[in-house]
Amino acid sequence: MSKPSRPLWAAVFFALFLFFGQDSSLLRAQNADSETESATAMEKGIDILVPSAGVIVDFGVPKRFDLTGGSYLGGGVQVQSRTLDVPASGEGILLFSQQQDFLQTSFPRSRDNLIALAHPSGFVSVYSSPSLSFPDGVMKNEVTNDQPIGSIGTARGTADASYYLRIADTRSRLLVNPALFATSMIDRAAPRIEEVSLIRDGFELKAELARRLLQRLAQGDYRLAVRLYDPSYAGGVVSGLFRIKIVLDGQVVADRKFDSAQNTDQGLGFLGLQAPSFQLADNDGRFLLGSRFLARGNHSLELTVYDFNGNAGSFLWRFIVE
Repeated sequence: MSKPSRPLWAAVFFALFLFFGQDSSLLRAQNADSETESATAMEKGIDILVPSAGVIVDFGVPKRFDLTGGSYLGGGVQVQSRTLDVPASGEGILLFSQQQDFLQTSFPRSRDNLIALAHPSGFVSVYSSPSLSFPDGVMKNEVTNDQPIGSIGTARGTADASYYLRIADTRSRLLVNPALFATSMIDRAAPRIEEVSLIRDGFELKAELARRLLQRLAQGDYRLAVRLYDPSYAGGVVSGLFRIKIVLDGQVVADRKFDSAQNTDQGLGFLGLQAPSFQLADNDGRFLLGSRFLARGNHSLELTVYDFNGNAGSFLWRFIVE
């Protein structure tokens, strides 16, 4: 797969940046604060309707390319459509449509058909599916909220009718977590911590999650590798991993949110870290977080992970560095 010299998003962002101005109505920084997260749909200027049939937010979740097997982080939400129609997330104008081509954000989910809408608030919503078709009516400039802008063809009717949705803020030039715009997403299932490991030069120490063992390792620089999973709640709702907090020896060493991702020529950058995002994930579906020197002595590492609805899972690991 050849990479474009400059992502399509970059050109789109530049054009809309000039049109909409420089003040973002949602994101003024990489990590949203609590006031931003609780903003109403009207204040956000765009609304995503969360159907009862299910929605899976995979923003920032490690995934793998179907063909190459390489890793990347998800950038949107999989929506189970109530019908075969794909509704507009809000009023806007048709920005572009594209058939059987990669969405050029460096990390496409598949070779999909695409429709992009520009909204008055400065956001762009992009809808994609391999079977997405474009009705003649949507080729007009303006669309209204919830208006069908395309349809999905499936062999099983609405049973497997789904599309993928991404949202970008043209003013801050960030790809935004779609969960920030959901108004009816009910999720009471806490994320699960499936693996916590310290890795260094081919050596790997995996925490014993089920047993309280005081494990040992040699002094040196280590990266933290974690595998996380956010299970679905009743109706198939997955609000998605949203925040990771790491406390080492009583000191907070990381507390970051999956609220947005920088879009650059090198790819997407999550958690305020440098692009491309595949540097944050390995082929085993684990997050690879920072490098830190561990000196001799007793240590404790507490990992807490939250989903968008605030459900939390945590694990405390005690170990000795020799």
